[in-house]
Amino acid sequence: MGDIELAASKAAVRLDPGSGGRVASLELEGVELLAPRQGSDWLTWGCYPMAPWAGRVRDGRFEFDGEQYQLELDLPPHAIHGVGYRSEWKATGPGALHLDLTGLWPFGGWVEQRVDLTDQALALSMSVRATRRMPVMAGWHPCFRRQLSRGGQAELSFNGGYMWQRDDAGIPTGERIPVPPGPWDDCFGDVADPPMVRWPGFGLIRLESNMTSWVVYDERTDLVCVEPLSDAPDAFNRDPAILEPGETLEVWMKISWDLEG
Repeated sequence: MGDIELAASKAAVRLDPGSGGRVASLELEGVELLAPRQGSDWLTWGCYPMAPWAGRVRDGRFEFDGEQYQLELDLPPHAIHGVGYRSEWKATGPGALHLDLTGLWPFGGWVEQRVDLTDQALALSMSVRATRRMPVMAGWHPCFRRQLSRGGQAELSFNGGYMWQRDDAGIPTGERIPVPPGPWDDCFGDVADPPMVRWPGFGLIRLESNMTSWVVYDERTDLVCVEPLSDAPDAFNRDPAILEPGETLEVWMKISWDLEG
């Protein structure tokens, strides 16, 4: 399926339905903000939807309603970020994408994503619909370049109230701890202000969402990822949100910007 382009007078977006329904490009005044794909990597480029779970599931296993389930280990030894990011989505209208979860996820169902662009913001919304009782999570995974074609190196402004402690396998233990200095590959809660990424001399972006968990991945020198999630990773092995047949999880994220000059 071919790419889909959306444009405003100073902003442009390219959607790639065949590569996980992701925003493959976000340009502001001709400057690309999103990290490019490198080789066969699926995890750290563009801005992709995560559904019907987000983050890691320990060993790809969980129990639900007395049954054991095994997911594909796409980041061994764990499963990560759902099935949407590496599946082909169907375009159903301008900025509208649909993914049938039948055969991709033990519980079936479907996901719809909507992408809208103005000169002030990129707005994304997602609906995860159940056809049978199932656990659910969702989120987005935007990856921003540290260095743009204009401006200085990216500076992250992030104010988390607490951090989920990780064990040696990189999975939250359930304990909430004070936020240590970065860099991070961690999940946070009680985020007081919208996270921001600023490139001095170019401008800044701010991220807002109705989701209350945020993962920050800024350990690499070439990119920074700031990801809203509906729960912390491995929620399926703690106390997951549950959809009954016919119910829908509705989430959204907005990326707005202020440019210098």
